[in-house]
Amino acid sequence: MIRRWITPKDKGNEAAEAGFDSYDLRLGDTMRGERATLGKSLLDVQRELKIKATYVAAIENADVKAFETPSFIAGYVRSYARYLGMDPEWAFEAFCAESGVQPTHGLAPQAKPQAAEKPVHGGDPLANPNASFVPRPASVLDGIEPGAVGSVAVLIALVGVLGYGGWTLLKEIQKVDFAPVEQAVGVMDEMPGLGGMSGAGSDAPLPPVTVAGVADGASGAVDAPTPEAMDRLYRPQALDVPVLIAR
Repeated sequence: MIRRWITPKDKGNEAAEAGFDSYDLRLGDTMRGERATLGKSLLDVQRELKIKATYVAAIENADVKAFETPSFIAGYVRSYARYLGMDPEWAFEAFCAESGVQPTHGLAPQAKPQAAEKPVHGGDPLANPNASFVPRPASVLDGIEPGAVGSVAVLIALVGVLGYGGWTLLKEIQKVDFAPVEQAVGVMDEMPGLGGMSGAGSDAPLPPVTVAGVADGASGAVDAPTPEAMDRLYRPQALDVPVLIAR
């Protein structure tokens, strides 16, 4: 019977197993964990803090090359740490220790703006301002619908046509036409009630008129006209009335 002899392993050569505490806990890991606890994405942080998503990602990665102005790094780190509920001063010290940056004031040469690097194709998608997931600012023409413009134009045209038609109809109604009289005005040869008196163009003598109070034998006696004759003589003439034709 063959037996295999198993020798115990040398504990000195045994590789130590890596555990949770074997890895260094960096500032970016802590910030990403706090952001995941709040359920916020980089775009949510950009919308609420008014800080670019590329700057937020650079803070988590301790990358100072993404910042155009180094003097703003301290404010960005402290604001982001305060947003996550962390100690701002401790977060800034940890960021400086990991990135190797030294705090500078505004008059230091390091605080001058640096030239922006050209975007590299295939790099960080958050660095591309024209990415599909970046919200676009709304323009003035986005709120104008073509259908609404057409409806307003049709309404204006309809109001104009109705107004012109009403004005034309009103002019036709107010127009008055005078129709000529078919029967011409004539002159009567004799006026009735005056005892056969001739017209103005006749040379026949007028009949005598008897005046009351004059002696019968007087030579100037004439016959008095009747009331009907005087009424017809002094009656005002009727005026010509225009004839209105109904449309």
